[in-house]
Amino acid sequence: EFFAQYGFISSDDLPEFQTLVARIGKDGLAQLSATERARLLALPFRLVPARHRLGLIDASFQARILQARRIFAADLPPDLRNAIEFFDKDKYNAASTLQDNILFGKLAYGHPEGSERIGELIGEVMNSLELRETVIEVGLEFQVGIGGSRLSSAQRQKLGLARALLKRPDVMILNQATASLDGQSQGRITSGLLDRFAEGGLIWSLHRASLARAFDRVLVMRSGRVIEHGRYDDLDQPGKALHELLKTE
Repeated sequence: EFFAQYGFISSDDLPEFQTLVARIGKDGLAQLSATERARLLALPFRLVPARHRLGLIDASFQARILQARRIFAADLPPDLRNAIEFFDKDKYNAASTLQDNILFGKLAYGHPEGSERIGELIGEVMNSLELRETVIEVGLEFQVGIGGSRLSSAQRQKLGLARALLKRPDVMILNQATASLDGQSQGRITSGLLDRFAEGGLIWSLHRASLARAFDRVLVMRSGRVIEHGRYDDLDQPGKALHELLKTE
């Protein structure tokens, strides 16, 4: 419950964990891969009560911490002055996200749909100041690390789709291309891709059988072989393999 408030999970990684939690609530831990279970079970170890002191830092102690920060910054040796990024309301903080720089802080926990609403407001401000194209251009220079290691799995999936679309293919073949995204993002991206390839071809190996509803033709595979094919409505009938798959979601 403290994730959003205390930053145990970054804003980029939070949607991925929300998706995992939703899957657990529906299917249980057995539906997660070993990697996903390990990633989820590692979260409690990020909470260190002796360090985070949830709610135990009073105003006096907070003032002392801020004073210590100022002294620390002032006394840094010259060769280390660029090794730490300090918050300055008059400067852009390269160690923080664009959203955190605009807000000069993090979103507080406990506000329903607060993240979505704040994102919309930031978008409106950027558009009114005509900053969107500049931000996109600067973002293209972001160092993503070896193999995209600095990106979340959701960001890597989105980036992979974007790179494929830049080639403007007539036919695109995807394999569980939105599995790491939250439900809202999955729906938006799927809808966009179907519109984009309305006059072309989109072949998609789906991670959820219900997503097949949007496609003209469905192939159901088992052990590497096609066992059913046809229209979604025709296959969503008792006794059909697709119907059985839908019942397990």
